[in-house]
Amino acid sequence: MAPPVTTATHVERNRLLQALPAAEYDAMCADLRDVTLAHGAVLFEARAVVTHVYFPQGCVVSLLTPIDDGPPVEVGLVGNEGMAGLSVFLGGRVATTQAVLQVPDGASRMTAAAFRRALVRGPGLPALMRSYARTMLGQIAQNAACNQRHLVGPRCARWLLMAHDRVGADHFTLTQAFLGQMLGVERATVSLAAQALHALGVIRYARGHVTVTDRVGLEAASCGCYGVITADYARAFPRAAA
Repeated sequence: MAPPVTTATHVERNRLLQALPAAEYDAMCADLRDVTLAHGAVLFEARAVVTHVYFPQGCVVSLLTPIDDGPPVEVGLVGNEGMAGLSVFLGGRVATTQAVLQVPDGASRMTAAAFRRALVRGPGLPALMRSYARTMLGQIAQNAACNQRHLVGPRCARWLLMAHDRVGADHFTLTQAFLGQMLGVERATVSLAAQALHALGVIRYARGHVTVTDRVGLEAASCGCYGVITADYARAFPRAAA
């Protein structure tokens, strides 16, 4: 894992931080540090103490649950709509999932101790975090149902849409090996799903780089789970989702 690199400038892109009252946000800025994270970087391990929480700016973080007889399984996705390290808000010191950088880019991070101090500084952050925790629980539940019932192609389209929302750009880095791990299928199966989406003209996918070429078409190729997850977030954060 490449170490985070502190950047010199910052433009706030995290929607959770954007929704904070100005006074609480300004107070948090003293403890927030901009970092650039590499593809595959592990932010924290499952069942390990969480030392820092992360507010993605342009990166996308996969939350993985380890299992004994194979690679870990993705249960959730975090981008600039939220925070990685939710167990700290819920009162825990130990992570329930592993957090891995799926799409590399920037994030803001702060120590878990500083985040706990921010929670008692004012009412804004706790209220936002409660709403975000509910949306994450909904996403995890929807993902579990989606992985059980839906075919790989629509699931792949749903995952790419969620990544596209969080990156905020049509082009991003994503390897077939990582996408296969996220969907719980072999790399060859991911390749076929990506080829099918390419043939529909909704994406271009080559050498670990994805370009969304037809957003409306990609939504049509997705299962309905994408709409459910997106609507949950819009209800919780109507201004941020607008």
